[in-house]
Amino acid sequence: MNILDYRLRLMSIKKNKKAISKFTHALLDILFLRNNRLNSSYSFASVTETNQDYSIVCQEDCVSLLEESCGEGLTVVEDVWIPLVVSVGLEGLSTAGISKIAKSVIIPLADFKVSVYCLSTYKTDYVLVKESDVDMVCRVLAHDFKITKENSLDSEEIIIDPSTIPARSEGDEPRPITHTYTSPANTFYITSMAKSSIETHALSVIDCLFYSEDSVQPNGHESFFSVSFIDNDISMVLDDRLMQKFPPNVLFNIKERWKMVKIGDMPEGLGFVLPGVVAQMSDPIATAQISEYYISTFYYGHTLVPQEDIDQVMNILEQRSTPKAGSNGRFEVKHVPDH
Repeated sequence: MNILDYRLRLMSIKKNKKAISKFTHALLDILFLRNNRLNSSYSFASVTETNQDYSIVCQEDCVSLLEESCGEGLTVVEDVWIPLVVSVGLEGLSTAGISKIAKSVIIPLADFKVSVYCLSTYKTDYVLVKESDVDMVCRVLAHDFKITKENSLDSEEIIIDPSTIPARSEGDEPRPITHTYTSPANTFYITSMAKSSIETHALSVIDCLFYSEDSVQPNGHESFFSVSFIDNDISMVLDDRLMQKFPPNVLFNIKERWKMVKIGDMPEGLGFVLPGVVAQMSDPIATAQISEYYISTFYYGHTLVPQEDIDQVMNILEQRSTPKAGSNGRFEVKHVPDH
């Protein structure tokens, strides 16, 4: 496990076309201009647009750009977050994405009440933890991993006293799902483009980010677009409708199709900080050996699974769901098929 040399902040801007106009310049600065001004191999910025908000991950020194925009609806989480990258051997693995680290990373952290913010990209799965939790994270994960920490020049190993490594719980009891989840009808793509292409196609990215609702959404579909600039990599998650905004042969790996399961039922949102939400979804999916990518946002968690596995995933999740009080006394489970 490698602790990356970034201090990140998490923010949310409520979805409102008039309000977002106040922040547009700052968001473009964070995504495009700042990445050009700084060393191109050292950048961390991600913006995800949903029906509810724009969820933002950026370096600590970018927060002021949004705060100075004086727009309404901005929430800045006080904590500093640190990104982790976990390397696992590929031999014998049949899954991709966060499924590879669900049992060894996501679930142990949930057992010790550590909040995580997950950001799966085209190449890498990043697990963000609060800076105040890093010591506990190192001790929990030292059970399975050698831990290193990046600095400006290289990486150094963190030595953990074995006597401080907490004992893991015995057994493997099924982890119940306690939040509402739904599956929108969109079909998604997890893709990328060459960094040399971004200047030519930046307007298409901007169009996806700020003007996705100018056309009517098909029935059962939801707005979702995620773009990340991390080090030298560009990653995007977008659906069929937004894919049409890019010329042919610009985006990578568009043959693989993905379906989404969205989890969350709190009016004020999950708030990036509720422990165990990612584990509730990733545990049963990883157990079934199904590939899974995960993108956290302020209001919801978003799991992406291969299109051909969505019916199996919904059945697995329903078996893990706990009853929830409501008008019908049952847990709300909704899968909107693609037409």
